[in-house]
Formats: sequence, structure tokens, C-alpha cells
Amino acid sequence: MSRKHSNNFKKLFNFTRKFSELCGCDVIKDDYKLDWRTYAIFILINLALSCTVYSNYIEVIVKGDLYNLLKSASVIGTGVQGYTKLINGLRQQKEIRYLYREIIDMYETYELKSLAYKQSLKYNISLVKKLLAITFATVLIVSIGVTVVPLYMLIFQNIRVDIMPFIFPFIDTSTDFGFYLTFVLHIICVFFGTYGNFIMDSWLFIYAAHVPLMKNILKCKFDDLDGILEEYPRNVEKSGQLLSDIFKWHQKYINFCKTIKDTFFWVIAVQIGFEFMGIVCTIVCIFLEIWPPAPAYLLYISCLLYSYCSLGNIVEVSNDDVIDIIYDCCWYNLTVPEQKMILIMLRESQQATGILIGGVVPLSLNTALQITKTVYTMSMFLKSSLN
Repeated sequence: MSRKHSNNFKKLFNFTRKFSELCGCDVIKDDYKLDWRTYAIFILINLALSCTVYSNYIEVIVKGDLYNLLKSASVIGTGVQGYTKLINGLRQQKEIRYLYREIIDMYETYELKSLAYKQSLKYNISLVKKLLAITFATVLIVSIGVTVVPLYMLIFQNIRVDIMPFIFPFIDTSTDFGFYLTFVLHIICVFFGTYGNFIMDSWLFIYAAHVPLMKNILKCKFDDLDGILEEYPRNVEKSGQLLSDIFKWHQKYINFCKTIKDTFFWVIAVQIGFEFMGIVCTIVCIFLEIWPPAPAYLLYISCLLYSYCSLGNIVEVSNDDVIDIIYDCCWYNLTVPEQKMILIMLRESQQATGILIGGVVPLSLNTALQITKTVYTMSMFLKSSLN
């Protein structure tokens, strides 16, 4: 028996698990337990957030540099997002494992079916590859860009610029040793900040990308049912078992979508909220030329914002497609009790909602457009006020 598609998916997902193992948060393991790496990440995140507060006290209160608040507001979101994702991953590890097992079961079951099912699996493997490639490339480019710009200025222009807009207590950055030690610590924070966030981002993207797969499998099942109904109309013995399987699969589809929304509720809410704040502050930093690595960081948070909103669009479109799939089937060739099952599925599909931000605003490209307009307005207002 060929296990091509399931093995391909496992290889792709295991790529993300390497980073989760590095951070001590590989909750996909059934026997997962906290270890020293998990506690080290907790300490690192708390240290970065504490140092941001400390830096604002020194720069703003002591030295009177109000612009440091802008730089801090730009990057503090990454720390808060990372903290939220780590806590969420530890609290929701059962649900995360459930979603992973459901996907593996889909591949292992339907890669043995007809060509139509295999094509759906192949399409989804391609989609997952693209999502992972785009997400990882963004993280890689930004992590390099944020560190290379200050390094270039140090080597070729002899100008000392901090990678991150915060300092550490008891380290004097005016000395050579203090500056280079802070530089190295900033690189560590950038690495774990970007790649640590990459873990939960990639898992959310992969899980949501399988909503269309479940929809496509539902379509294949209805196509099989239509073929039977054309040959044996109103024959419960021929259509009853397959219709029952379709009904169960539709319930699984609804539960899968609901689990994604509930599991990543706070991740999405915190992500979108702090990305909005981060984009506004980073744009103003670029206008005022007060933080050289700002353009690279702006690329990172902007890509994540639109990636998250696109994700919501995928789920929204899939929900609409499910309604059409159910309505377009040969339900008129079913018996009355079977037609009632179709009616139940149709009613539940029409009541389905997509992913929401904080349970209020839909996560979609239309929301991304509205956020972009607000970002422009706020950025121009802050720029004119500070100038």
C-alpha cells in the first residue's frame, strides 16, 4: 500500500517540529512534558519584556527621549505574541494533537481511495508546501535583515546601532564589551523570537489549510453518491451507507473548524491587535529615521498580518463551497428520510461562521483592507504630531 501523501505531510510537519523541539514545546508528542528548554524560553521572553520596560524608564523618564516609546511599541508585540503562543500551546496541547491526528488519519485513509481523492490530497500537500515556504522565507529574511543592517553600519560606517530597542540592566553599552555583549544577546532574542513565533504560526496555517481538503473530500463523497443515485434512485440499500458516511464527515468538518477557532482564539486576537500597533509604530520609526532595522521588521509583521487574514478567507470560502456542494447534489433522488439528512447538513452549513478576531470581527482580507486604511491614518497622524 502506498503511503506517499501521508509520508510527505509528515516530512513537512516534522520540519516545524524541529524548531518546537529546540524551544522545548513539541506538544505533538503524546508524552510531552516541560523540560529545561521550555523554562529557558519562559525566562528569555520575560527578560526581553522586562528589559523593554526598563529601557523605557531609562530612555524616556531619565533621558527624556520620547521616541524610544515608538521603537519599544514596535517590537514588544513580538514578545507578547510569543508569550501568548507558548502559553496557548501548553494549555491547548490536547486539541493541537487532536487536529494533527485528524489530518494524518485523512491522508492515511484517502490516499488508498480513488484518483479524485488522491488528487485532493496532492493539491493540499502542494498548498502546505507553499505556506511553509512563504512563512519560513519571511522569517529567514527578516531575522537576517534585522541583524545585518546594524552589523553593516558597525563594520563599514563605524556607527553603533542596537538591533533591538532595549538594553539590559548592569550592562554599559558605552563600553566595547557591553555593546558587543548586548549585540549578541539581541541576536539570541531575534532568533528565538522569530523562529519561536514561526512554530505556532506554521501550525495554525497548516491546520487551516486542511479545511479545504475536508471540503474537497466531502465533494468526492457526494460525487460517489450522485453516481449511485443516477443508477439506483430512491434505493436506501444502495445509498444509505454512503449518505450516513457523508453525514458523519460533515459533522467532522464542522467540529474540525470549531476546534481550530477555539484552540487559536487568543493567538489570533493577540496577533492581529499587536501587529496593528507594531505596523503603525514601525512606519513612524521609518519616517523619523530613528531605528535602522525598522524596514526589515515592518516586512515581517506586515506579511504575518496579511497571512493571517488570508487564512480566514480560506475557511470562509470553504464554508460557502460546502453549502453549494450539499445543495447541488442529487438530493431529489433520495428518499424522504434521507432528504431530511441533507436538509440538516444544509442548515448547519448555513449557520457556520468563519474565524473571528476576538469573537467579533471576521478574519478576512476585507478586514485586512480596513486595518490597512486605519494604519495609514494613524501613521500620518503620529508623524505630523511628532514632527
